[in-house]
Amino acid sequence: MKILTRYILREHIGPFFLAFLTITFLLIIDLVPKIIDHIIDKDLEVAVVFEIIGLNLAWMLALSIPMSVLVATLMAFGRLTSDFEITAIKASGVNLLRVLIPLLVVGALLMVGMIEFNDRVLPDLNKRSRLLWADISAMRPTLVFRSGVFITDIPGYLVLLDKIDHSTSRVETVNITDTRDQTKPQIIVAEYGYLEMTDGGRNMRFTLYNGEVHSLDTRDPNNYRRVSFEEYVKNVSDVKSELVRTDTDFRNDREMSISDMQDRVDKARLTVEPFRQRISAALEVRASHLFSDSSLVKQTDSITDSAAFSQVRQDAATLLRQVERGYQQLQSQQRVVNKYSIEIYKKYSIPAASLAFVLLGAPLGILTRRGGMGVAIAISIVLFTIYWAFLIGGEDLADRGLMSPFWAMWIANILLGALGLYLLYIVASEKPIFSFFRKQRR
Repeated sequence: MKILTRYILREHIGPFFLAFLTITFLLIIDLVPKIIDHIIDKDLEVAVVFEIIGLNLAWMLALSIPMSVLVATLMAFGRLTSDFEITAIKASGVNLLRVLIPLLVVGALLMVGMIEFNDRVLPDLNKRSRLLWADISAMRPTLVFRSGVFITDIPGYLVLLDKIDHSTSRVETVNITDTRDQTKPQIIVAEYGYLEMTDGGRNMRFTLYNGEVHSLDTRDPNNYRRVSFEEYVKNVSDVKSELVRTDTDFRNDREMSISDMQDRVDKARLTVEPFRQRISAALEVRASHLFSDSSLVKQTDSITDSAAFSQVRQDAATLLRQVERGYQQLQSQQRVVNKYSIEIYKKYSIPAASLAFVLLGAPLGILTRRGGMGVAIAISIVLFTIYWAFLIGGEDLADRGLMSPFWAMWIANILLGALGLYLLYIVASEKPIFSFFRKQRR
């Protein structure tokens, strides 16, 4: 049996890594257009590009590993079936479930490893990725001079060049508006000049000829000056687009560990109970006030029926507002509980999909009798789409309080695992797929 176990596992290693590399590559390709936009627009360094890819690999691994398990299982059992090796194993008296035990053990190890990864590694990498994207978005676009186009990317300046010769750096019909001091803007116009980048591209120098400098004073319109020049040098600083790294202690739900999120859930649940007690106390006080005999007698002796009815109506309206406020607070805290509970269960349910995919992939591989990667990937895409639809739909229902977070995150694993067990029974007993339903019909 040890030989058979090693053989089965060895049949899965190649397809697993091939599927893993393929799926991860496809996920990276999906990220590339967004990165290319930043490379062109903001002149990102190669190291930053690889950092972006490396940080985003974290969530890609969380998805590609369970999917690779499914593809590997489909391919391995499809090939074993097409070569009649499954038939030989069954003919030798080995139960098909016995063949799956080593795969389930490996799947369990992958699940434990991915849970640790999702809890300890993924949150920090998600945070760093979010901060890096935010820092990149805050960068100014790369400064590109074009003829007849306003340059608005230099803080405090508006530049218009009628013509530019990139080979000689000669510029013609230059208009520069300096608005760094909003109260005293300057407008510089020149017939021609030369543009030079200095300090490693951080600053630039305009050497202008045959022009004028117009100085305005918005607080005193009469204070206007015009100076003509034959040669004028204008230095413009801080024109290079640089990546400025930032940091923050804030973390969203996808950037927290399980223990951090559980603390949020516990605090929210502790907050819920006082709200419930407050609502109950308000109802009890109002009920005792309205229906007590002494209160009714006192009201009857001192006020008219219409005034008493008005007072009761005001008390009821006040009580309704108190209950509504309390209910809104309850709902708010319950949304917090659902939000973080969903992420906690998700950190367990997605890694556990490896076990469900082993149970489902083995009988499907045998039934399809194909070992090709194309068929395996096609089936995997369909199953993973169904799995992800259940996950997203369940999360939406749980956010709205229509389903518990546990069932929202685990229903996909339970259904696919149950289907896998049923198909295993069908394959092991060599019965028609719908034999169970035929028996029920009879």
